[in-house]
Amino acid sequence: MFKKGESESGTVTIFLAMVLAVIFMFVAVFIDYARIGAMKVQTERLSHAAVRSVMSSYMPELQQRYGLFAHSGEQGDFIMSKVLNDSTKPIPHRDGLAIIPMQLDSSGLVFERELGRYDHFNQQIQEEMKYKAPIDFLYDAVTRFKPLSEDLKQAAHSVDVLRKLQKLYDKREKSLEQAIKKRREAAKTAEMVAKLVMDPPSSYFSDSPLGGNIRSLADGASRYSDYYTKYTEDEAREPRLRIHGTELSEYRMDLTGVLFRLGQARTGAASTHQQKIEEANDLIEEAKQLNEQMKQVIKDGEARAANQAYDKVGQANTPSKGVSSSGNVNGAELRKKTEELVRKDTEFAAFINSQNQQLTDYTYAQQKVMAAESSLRNLSDGDSYHKRNEVLSANKDIQVYMDRYVKSSSSNMIDQSAQQIDDYRAADKERAKVDKQSQQKLNEAQNKIKLLVAAAGLEESTKQFNELKTYFNESISFNKTSSEESVSTQMSDDPYDAGGDAMENMDQMFGGMSGFIDVLSDELFQNEYAMQYFSSVDLSMLSGSKTNTSTLEPESFFLPESQELEYIIYGFHNPYGNITAAYGEVFTIRLAIRTMEGLVESSKLGNPLLILSKAILYGLEHALADMSSLADDGKVELSKYAKQISVTYRDHLRFFLLAHSNNEKKMSRMMALIRLNTDIDLLKSYTYASGQTGMRMKLWFLPGITKMLGTISGSANRVENGSVYITVQSDYSY
Repeated sequence: MFKKGESESGTVTIFLAMVLAVIFMFVAVFIDYARIGAMKVQTERLSHAAVRSVMSSYMPELQQRYGLFAHSGEQGDFIMSKVLNDSTKPIPHRDGLAIIPMQLDSSGLVFERELGRYDHFNQQIQEEMKYKAPIDFLYDAVTRFKPLSEDLKQAAHSVDVLRKLQKLYDKREKSLEQAIKKRREAAKTAEMVAKLVMDPPSSYFSDSPLGGNIRSLADGASRYSDYYTKYTEDEAREPRLRIHGTELSEYRMDLTGVLFRLGQARTGAASTHQQKIEEANDLIEEAKQLNEQMKQVIKDGEARAANQAYDKVGQANTPSKGVSSSGNVNGAELRKKTEELVRKDTEFAAFINSQNQQLTDYTYAQQKVMAAESSLRNLSDGDSYHKRNEVLSANKDIQVYMDRYVKSSSSNMIDQSAQQIDDYRAADKERAKVDKQSQQKLNEAQNKIKLLVAAAGLEESTKQFNELKTYFNESISFNKTSSEESVSTQMSDDPYDAGGDAMENMDQMFGGMSGFIDVLSDELFQNEYAMQYFSSVDLSMLSGSKTNTSTLEPESFFLPESQELEYIIYGFHNPYGNITAAYGEVFTIRLAIRTMEGLVESSKLGNPLLILSKAILYGLEHALADMSSLADDGKVELSKYAKQISVTYRDHLRFFLLAHSNNEKKMSRMMALIRLNTDIDLLKSYTYASGQTGMRMKLWFLPGITKMLGTISGSANRVENGSVYITVQSDYSY
């Protein structure tokens, strides 16, 4: 290694120095790398803590009133930088050395994910209601209606079929009535024809001398013999010696007038018969088609898709077994009775045959009348016997027609057809009386709703609803959703339609419940959230209730804060729309349940339409009483067959939330109410924050080598001026 003669002293020292230098370099670099790693961990911890500190300054009013977390977006950067500065402030040490003397280099904060967006709003609702919503739904909704599911299914099914049949039945019977009316109108035109043939009718008349008015063919025929005698006498005289000219002229003039009037009456009657009988036949065909539709309704009625929802609710596993219903609506037996409402096809054929026979009979009688007219137009043949026989024959045939179609008797063919129609309508008169009472009760319910509308229209409530509408539209626009106006669903003016609509609402309600039994969808959580955090109308404020016997208190009753839940369901931006809609729907639900009871109470009546009519009257009477109980006592029995279960006004609103499925609009309405009540704009309230934190630290050893190694390894750390810079990102979401 060394040349001869050269000294080898100090070589070991130099070698060791070189080795130690290399070792020191590695150790120094590793020390700094260890400090950088610790710095990075500490920076991440501080950054997360700083972002959490920012997000901990959520809006307390929003959390306390509505269980929602959101940040206003104000002073976030200040809070974050203060936390970071305080956390990195050097702490004086009595002994020792600060290993990681970090200093804040930079910080930044960005707020994102506005609470006003549907997905973020819905996520917080689910988090808030994830335990409570399923329990409340099963206990307060499913468990209560489970005992009545079978009875309500049979009632809704039967009312659905009977309501359709009632409409078709009444149309069919009206068509038959109109057909009878057309026949009578046609037959009535024969009265004038008969009168102009012989008045009064008789099987014989004798000859009469000229003189007096001629009012019929019979009058003309009876005077013809005397006319012809005097006519021949005058014909034998010189013209200036003729003495019967005036009498003969008057006879011819009167007879011509009778023939003219008879011709007009006859042709008019023929035209009317042709027209009216054709119209009557069309009406019978229309009635036949309606009869076929009734058959189809009965046939299709046994397969009803809505029944599955009732079965699903009835079979649901609920927290408690509830009670058993004793209603026992025998819907199958009731629907079996509907076959009695269908007329036989042979009846319609018989009606048409009878009507066509009427036209044939008139045509035949008309021909005889025309023959009598023809004989009397020929005044020169002198055959008074022939004329008398023609008139008597015409009178006989026209009177046969009158007996068959005009005069009231057991042999009147039109009366027989009318009686055949009435044989199917034995219960219609009683049903008409019941329907009249039902109409009065329905009007009473509608008048109560009208009184609510009349009491509304206050300036302050209208102003607040306009403000609410603005907030709602902003939410809709922000979420890029359509904003169609809510459509008012007024109660029908027809008792049958009101009863049918009530059962359709029950179908929707059970459909909503059954849909949530197996799958807990977003809408269920939203509905239960609305029930938990939003107020509803206090029915005790209604005029006439036990707790308020004076008048409404419109100052508070019609304000949005008094009808929040109703607004969420219906979305009307006026002081009365939501209240009247809710009141009307509560009434229809009570009507549906009470109509079910009415079907049981009226089941012994024979005619199925009378059963329906009585059931609807029962339902209307008891539904009105239920509305008074809800206002006076705050609750009402679910049904007479489930007396152990009581329901409140708010319980009914829970059912309407199920029936009115429109998640996005419901959420926008909730957001609008929150903004109105708290002045917090959820469109500018944030649920997510992303913070960036930059720290720097002085390196102890060889910053150049550290920088070079970092570059080679692809590290994101930055080394400048002997310091290392680290930037981390921290995110936090409610």
